[in-house]
Amino acid sequence: MESVYWIYRTRIDARDLAKGERLFLVCEGVDYQFLVKLNGVVEYAQEGMFTPFEIELTNRLENEALVEVIIFPVPDSGDFSSRQSEGNASVKPVAGYGCGIHPRLLSSGIWKSAYLEKRQSAYIESATLNYWLEEDLTQAHLDLSVEIRGEGAQTVQWVLSDPNGEVSEAQSMEVEEEEDLAMNAELIDPLLWWPNGMGRQNLYTLLISLHDESGTLVSQVTRSVGFKRVRLLPNPLPEIEPGKAESLTLEVNRTIVFCKGAIWAPAEIFPGVMGGDTYRPLLELAKAAHFNLLRCWGGGPVNKEPFFEQCDELGLMVWQEFPLANNRYSETPEFLDTLNRESRSIVAALKSHVCLTIWGSGSERFDSVDRMSEQHPALRLLNANCYELDPETPFIASCALVDWGSESRLFLDSEGFECFERIQTVRRAAYPSFGCSGVSSADYLRRFMPEEELFPVKESESWKAHHAVEASDEDSGAWLCLDTIVDYFGRPESIEEIVRYGQTLQVEGLKAMFEEMRRQKPVCSMALCWCLNEPWPSAANNSLVNWPAEPKPAYDAARKSCRPILASACVPKFAWKMGEIFEAEMWILNDAWRSERGGMVEAYLKFDDEERFALEWNFDSLEPNRNQMGPILRVTIPRLKGQTFQLELRVEARPEWNSQYEFCYQET
Repeated sequence: MESVYWIYRTRIDARDLAKGERLFLVCEGVDYQFLVKLNGVVEYAQEGMFTPFEIELTNRLENEALVEVIIFPVPDSGDFSSRQSEGNASVKPVAGYGCGIHPRLLSSGIWKSAYLEKRQSAYIESATLNYWLEEDLTQAHLDLSVEIRGEGAQTVQWVLSDPNGEVSEAQSMEVEEEEDLAMNAELIDPLLWWPNGMGRQNLYTLLISLHDESGTLVSQVTRSVGFKRVRLLPNPLPEIEPGKAESLTLEVNRTIVFCKGAIWAPAEIFPGVMGGDTYRPLLELAKAAHFNLLRCWGGGPVNKEPFFEQCDELGLMVWQEFPLANNRYSETPEFLDTLNRESRSIVAALKSHVCLTIWGSGSERFDSVDRMSEQHPALRLLNANCYELDPETPFIASCALVDWGSESRLFLDSEGFECFERIQTVRRAAYPSFGCSGVSSADYLRRFMPEEELFPVKESESWKAHHAVEASDEDSGAWLCLDTIVDYFGRPESIEEIVRYGQTLQVEGLKAMFEEMRRQKPVCSMALCWCLNEPWPSAANNSLVNWPAEPKPAYDAARKSCRPILASACVPKFAWKMGEIFEAEMWILNDAWRSERGGMVEAYLKFDDEERFALEWNFDSLEPNRNQMGPILRVTIPRLKGQTFQLELRVEARPEWNSQYEFCYQET
């Protein structure tokens, strides 16, 4: 299907246009290379799915006209030996080439809205509001540019209303035919927009209207505006080597932010079906998990407008990567020309959203696959475009900077180390990608897999297609990790046992990593797991939420580990044997920007059906955004009947801070 042409055809009747009206064919996005014909004549041609276009049809249609949009076969290099080499001269996202999150599916076609639009003889073609905040954040300098096209306009007016609907600023200006207008204003004490968990998401409303000489409204534009200042700053701590530009920490509104969140994968395998109803349940889950940052993976398409509108509303900061990932990209003028046009369109479309916090060149630049550097023409081009069009938003060339590191996405890595052990031996300024794979529930598996293939597990086409096996370069058995389950719990006797133990590994692995990264604050400033969601049903992978928006036990684990304040246990490993001394270091993790009185934590261990009191810790008052370390619990592991035991931390009078952990018991 990816090697054929697709043609959209429709007939347009323009005979009902009123005097002075103008008719436009508007298309917000076509995937990926195409041309447009009007009555058989080529009117427009383009490569790139993120650049919108419009064609004026006024006075060109006597009666009816035939409009055709012709989409070419998906471009590739002709080298099908690996997915990394196929799209290296294309700005088409690599997800469709097959990359472990959904099957190979190279989509083509109109993927955003395409419509006819009637306009008056004069209209607003574009409106852009840029601003910058004074150092003390008490004043915003506003620069509004409006492009007017056509004839007959007399005045343009703009009104900025605060979140309560009160007018904060208003201006008007006379218009002389087609004109590009610039207007400036100062806003005193703007209400700031804050990330989730740090304050209110204050959004202003900007209304721009165009009127003719009689005062009649002929065109208007409305959009939301939020005010924030964001910086990526060198980490000032003595533990960080001075002058290392990679040791960066995020500052929002003069406040250092510990970024908690996940990587956003495509929400669907077909980009065209994504919309507000697709994004809403996933983004609300992200907010409820106490996340404040989503890294939009460069391997997928840039999301549509409703995604960013909802992130504005919910307080979810967005690290937006350009659609480059896991490829050694071309340096030809043709590729760079396409990348230039596409990247400028992406920046222009998104920069007005207050949720937009970081621009990234793409996913996993500088790795062993792409072998690119900051000197690659593509990365230099992206940096230049971001600085020109959106200078107030930070740009980073890669998520794989020297002090920013990805961690294994398996519970047990190829060297035999548990994620518990591994994460406690490294110290990074940021963890922009980590994870722990896990299997989906048995009920979910039965929706798309034949019953006869569920158990015993074989490397069947269903398990492969839904990424439980042969989906990762890290381990041929990933993401199901059946061998790891057997190592800890013995050979399962049913699919339900595989699910029970596999999900336990994912849950406890994610808790251990999220909480350890928080313990490493303030040296560490970011913990983003791969990944929040998935674009189609998976049998096993790293996602917290099954397609389309069903939380896994892993989601609840991440939610609990990202609470603003919680009692936490730092435990050196997952599996324990009879007679070993179990150790757990007590902590209170605190990301809240408020002081809290001290209190008491009690630790209990549950061995089989017996609960044992193990430790009492009276912790001191909590300083804002500061963790507190406590004593170490030590208990000898007795002989147990079951395969797991539990640790529970209970905070007196604050049950919302309680935490629970499960560990593996092995008799020998």
